[in-house]
Amino acid sequence: MMALRCQFVWGEMSDARVAGSNGGSNAWLVIFTERRAQSKKLSSSRGAIVLGFAASKVRVFGELALALGCSEEWPIFSLDSKSIRRLSLVVVSVAFVVCLIELPALTQLIDYRTIIGPEHAWWAPNVTDPELLHVHRPRAHQSGSAQGGDAAAAYEIPVSDRTLFRWDVTYDHNGFRNDVDLSRADTIVVGDSFVEGLTVPTAELTTSRLAHLRSEVVANLGQSAYGPLEEFVVLKRYGLPLRPRTVVWMFFEGNDLGDVLAYRHAMRNPRSFWRSFWARSFTRNALKEVKRHFVVSSKLSGVKRSAVFEPSSGKKVTLYFIYPSGPLSSDDLSAFDETTRIIAAAHSLCAAQGARLIFVFVPTKFRVFRPFCRFPQESECRNWVLNDLPERFQRAVESISPDIGYLDLTPKLTDAAATGVLPYYPDDAHWSPDGHRIAAEAINEYLLATQKP
Repeated sequence: MMALRCQFVWGEMSDARVAGSNGGSNAWLVIFTERRAQSKKLSSSRGAIVLGFAASKVRVFGELALALGCSEEWPIFSLDSKSIRRLSLVVVSVAFVVCLIELPALTQLIDYRTIIGPEHAWWAPNVTDPELLHVHRPRAHQSGSAQGGDAAAAYEIPVSDRTLFRWDVTYDHNGFRNDVDLSRADTIVVGDSFVEGLTVPTAELTTSRLAHLRSEVVANLGQSAYGPLEEFVVLKRYGLPLRPRTVVWMFFEGNDLGDVLAYRHAMRNPRSFWRSFWARSFTRNALKEVKRHFVVSSKLSGVKRSAVFEPSSGKKVTLYFIYPSGPLSSDDLSAFDETTRIIAAAHSLCAAQGARLIFVFVPTKFRVFRPFCRFPQESECRNWVLNDLPERFQRAVESISPDIGYLDLTPKLTDAAATGVLPYYPDDAHWSPDGHRIAAEAINEYLLATQKP
């Protein structure tokens, strides 16, 4: 008769017991098929299946072996019908529990991305939206901390170069970062994470500082990961109903053109029911969380995306750059043209309501700090070049209508960097509180200089 014989071979152990063993760095399960169940010799095997894994502790596997009938003294056993029934019961029980856990995700009652997984910190306050893809839940709250910004997530950088971020944020009835629910605003500011400013205290946000400088109500309508197409939806759905006199639209050079392409693809290729379920499932997000904690991922050395900032003040700081700089690709130009059409449509809507549109260009950290940096020999940034995107947008805005304002924040941010100020976090692509202050002051100066009598 055919029988199965399982042997546990413990690496780096001379006299180990199967159950509860904490020794050895390697363990191998070898399953042998034999023609005669009574044969005890390894050489009589007709075939072998080897399943291996490396682990520092194998207690769980040893206990499973005992449950199946393995001798505690000698790790060789036969799988009889009773053992097979036990194993089947374990498998069915686990599958049943997983199905119960997945049922709320299947019926869209729970999105496990808001609870577990590496996306949790970002996705926690979000819900899906047919037009915006995602939006913060009304009155959502999130708090937390992180050692290191987006550069630390992407590259291997020294702990000493990592900023400690803390946040405690509550959103309004529409899911935006405003302390109170607004029914009217003098100025609205539309944009992405640069406007939302998750890691910046509320009082130090661009919108809060602008409200203080202008003594008026300024609505923050920024959402992380939005691009121009989502922001146009925000303008129509949430912005214009506030009846503003001024609409400030912030465009981030680093990823907003890419966001146009991503949004276009997402709307043309909507996720199927099962793909959407898998994205919010417990299984997927739990596996990603396990991988994050136990699988060592190889990251690019941070020095390859670094530079030493040497301001006139003399204090040297290592900066890390997330977004490469270079010539515009054909995809970039296509997204640029679509963004230009969106600006024109936004201007028409604003003008019809008596509001003035101001298009604000937000540069990458590289564009601002490049004149003051020394690049290591290993740094890829040595070969990066600046493109003419700010000038392109200025010409495009002027061609649409002279009534649209255009403000490039690069000069103000660069002037501040020249004095030793850090408008961006050293290890993150976003503005520091100083960056928000500089942006608010620049916008206020522009509005004062261009306001009509």
